[in-house]
Amino acid sequence: MSFSWPTLTQATYRIARLRRLIVAAFVLVVVVLGFAALVSPELLPATRAVSIFTTMAVLVLGHVVLFPNVALETLSLSVVGAVFIVVLPVLPEIAGYAAIAHYQAALTLSVVFVVLVALALVTVLHRFLEICVYAGPIAELRITTHLDVPIATTFASQQFGLRPETRRGRVMAGPADAQGFFDVAVVSEHVTDPDDPSRPLVVKLDAKVLSSDPQNHETMLVLPNGAVTVTSHRFMPKADGCRVSVTEMPGDFTYGMHAMFWLTDQQTDNLVEVAELTENGPSRANGLAHAVSLLSIAGVVLSPRLPVLD
Repeated sequence: MSFSWPTLTQATYRIARLRRLIVAAFVLVVVVLGFAALVSPELLPATRAVSIFTTMAVLVLGHVVLFPNVALETLSLSVVGAVFIVVLPVLPEIAGYAAIAHYQAALTLSVVFVVLVALALVTVLHRFLEICVYAGPIAELRITTHLDVPIATTFASQQFGLRPETRRGRVMAGPADAQGFFDVAVVSEHVTDPDDPSRPLVVKLDAKVLSSDPQNHETMLVLPNGAVTVTSHRFMPKADGCRVSVTEMPGDFTYGMHAMFWLTDQQTDNLVEVAELTENGPSRANGLAHAVSLLSIAGVVLSPRLPVLD
């Protein structure tokens, strides 16, 4: 999916939805600045530390708004970006070792070299974090969240509960068999089909409704790898609509995946995506936003092949 500029509503939503990720990135910046102050206090006085933190805060917020689906890159960028800004004052000293006539050229080369090293470090750190997220044992933890929607309980139950022979946005369900199982196809907005890059990846799984009434809906999902996930929805009436509460126990999540799911508030974003199917206009949900990253754009700039900007 190509990069697309967010509307003001989408930008505001992304900051609010990814607030935990933003705080985590801020904490990493503070850790980097604290370590730098201990190693070289003369290089990082308090006033400069505050200035660097402010700059990094703006960069992190901008990255989240423009690239909402690359959380690991946001964390990597917060670390490497802080280090990059901290060492910038050292570059003129390094360039000073060159002859006076070549000082400006040496300084330019130093800056270009450090930028390239920073991009490489972001890539390496991103890969390291990715390994940490997906490595380790399966963690059987419950994930819970809720969303208030301005619709009646009965309609909310039909809208949010996965059922046979229905279509819910990019989720399509087939007919149920004699045992109650039905096929479900989920169209990915972020991954292309390896056999046909012009088409999005379609993930297929089996599902079964375990129980359902106007207030509760429980579904079992059997993932392609055989893992089982049970999702329970509860619909509570309110004066201005109803509250949709969801409890889920993924069958294939590691502790790192749980951490990233929580940092990005992914479960609530999933509810928002379904809720917005009843509305007109562009969706705010991150699940429907592009998955272009800063690194992918940098790669195209350094080695242009295909356009990424709409």
